[in-house]
Amino acid sequence: MPVVKLLVVQAGGKNDGYDKSGHVPGGGGGDEEGGVHQETELPPDPDDPGGGYEHPCDNPELAQEWNIDAAAAAAAAEFDRLGRAAGGDGVNDRERGAYLYRLADGSIGFGPLPIAEGPLFSEGGEFVSGDLGDIDPGTVVGYIHSHPQGSHIPSGPSPRPGLEHGDIGFFNDYLVPLMANNGVSPRMYIVARNEVGAGQTPYNQINVYDASNMQSSIANFEEGPEVDPGGASCPG
Repeated sequence: MPVVKLLVVQAGGKNDGYDKSGHVPGGGGGDEEGGVHQETELPPDPDDPGGGYEHPCDNPELAQEWNIDAAAAAAAAEFDRLGRAAGGDGVNDRERGAYLYRLADGSIGFGPLPIAEGPLFSEGGEFVSGDLGDIDPGTVVGYIHSHPQGSHIPSGPSPRPGLEHGDIGFFNDYLVPLMANNGVSPRMYIVARNEVGAGQTPYNQINVYDASNMQSSIANFEEGPEVDPGGASCPG
């Protein structure tokens, strides 16, 4: 099954922010048509005489994608909280990372929460490690990390120490093999502050990348689909 890019539902109820049109309305900063769009069309809702589409939470296959996005949003919020608790500027404090993985009850959790040893551009300590900690590799469904410098694009190889392989190297050489038998397509989320325009409220923008757009995003400097930073997982 291809990765289905879904904008996660707004907190407060599974139908909040969802209009049954086959698209999920945008959160902070989605495109003018309403945020993230699916690569495959949602199934029609048999109970809707108006020809709408069923909510992703009502479809087990789509619900999994929805919940992975929601876990990424929760991890990004925790990055921001930890940064502020440390006296920094939220996700701009230091780089943080987390794996997204299945818990025993089927829900999606995140962890561990390594932090870079130093701030951006510090000597040899500005990048987060990809240590799994105690997480079972067979449960991993994705990875998220922050970009304190504000870039929403994955990093490519660089001559700078610690960035020889960049995000694309971590994705291709580590995450893809790690998730080869986990039943989901490997994906990497990046969260970075979006300062937006005058009179608008800055927010933590989350973009998702997989094998279909990782290389092209770097080459063309194109942001991947955006995920609602205030999203919530399916109930139950």
